[in-house]
Amino acid sequence: MERDELTAILEEAGLSPYQAEAYVTLLSAGSVSAGDLAETSGVPRPRIYDVLRDLEAAGYVTTYEQDRLYAEAVEPSELRPLRERLTRLESALDEIEDRYRTPAARESDVTLVTQFDTVFGQAVRDIERAERHVQAVVSVDQYREMRDVLESAYDRGVYVQVSLYAPADETVPAAEAFEGVCTEVRRLSFPKPFLVLTDRQRVSFSPKGRSIDEYGVLVDDRATAFVFHWFFLTSCWEVYEPVHADPQDTPPIPFVTITDAVRYLETLVHDGATVHVRVEGYSVQTGRHRSVSGTVVDVDYVGHDGDGDGTDAPSLVQLAAQATLILDTEHGTVTVGGENALAEDVSADWVVVERIERD
Repeated sequence: MERDELTAILEEAGLSPYQAEAYVTLLSAGSVSAGDLAETSGVPRPRIYDVLRDLEAAGYVTTYEQDRLYAEAVEPSELRPLRERLTRLESALDEIEDRYRTPAARESDVTLVTQFDTVFGQAVRDIERAERHVQAVVSVDQYREMRDVLESAYDRGVYVQVSLYAPADETVPAAEAFEGVCTEVRRLSFPKPFLVLTDRQRVSFSPKGRSIDEYGVLVDDRATAFVFHWFFLTSCWEVYEPVHADPQDTPPIPFVTITDAVRYLETLVHDGATVHVRVEGYSVQTGRHRSVSGTVVDVDYVGHDGDGDGTDAPSLVQLAAQATLILDTEHGTVTVGGENALAEDVSADWVVVERIERD
């Protein structure tokens, strides 16, 4: 290796140009006075003492006094700065190899990863860019780690649902601690896999702590995310008691699932209220975004006979099979369903009750 190449590499390792020149000169010169080193290396004499002091502090050289100041390079086996830097670089390379997604994997909608930190980091980034909805299944410690990013999402108008797992002997924050951070919070009584689902599109999932072979799944695909959405509802949400919920008594009232919208609206419609809603979703026929406004004429779901009084809310099983709103719009009747909508006109991402008129 040429001298210039060696000095350039040492500069990349953190030495200044003068430090690199002085050190490379010492490697060949052995023990030499500061003045002679300045002359041989080309380092200005007024700077040589500062250069040697910094090199000694960094572990590259030792200095000693005789009739004047002398310096010599340390034994290569004791050259801790470069060896420590090499160890860090090797560790970084191993981590890069673990985290790297091959081009084929990057083009895929579903990616397997081997590090939970990768899953957690992606979950945080997804929450940062969420526009409408966050569903999260996390431990108390994980919630605390992502509290700030959840709060920012909530401030942007994102609907934030958190299922919080805590052992029986662990204290969960009081309900007021979630105000301004989460729209709804429920406490899990059993440990669950880590899950963050944003905008019904992106998923960060890991069975960490529940699998011998640790792995994670990253998803950016609506159809696949639909499976995780129903896992969240059935296994991590529906049967657990609320810890916190924002009031939903004054319009505008948002609903991020068609199931909750049907439950809320059924009683109002039965009681004769005129309910004006706005639906954001996509056309079942074309797949393009569609926005619909109108009044709710009726709701429908499996087992709905149209004559009930709405006092018994439909079960999630009934709504999972079918959950439909029938709207009267200026363009005629429009049917609105959920992600599993087939015959409906619109599949809803977002239902907002904008006005309620009671007789």
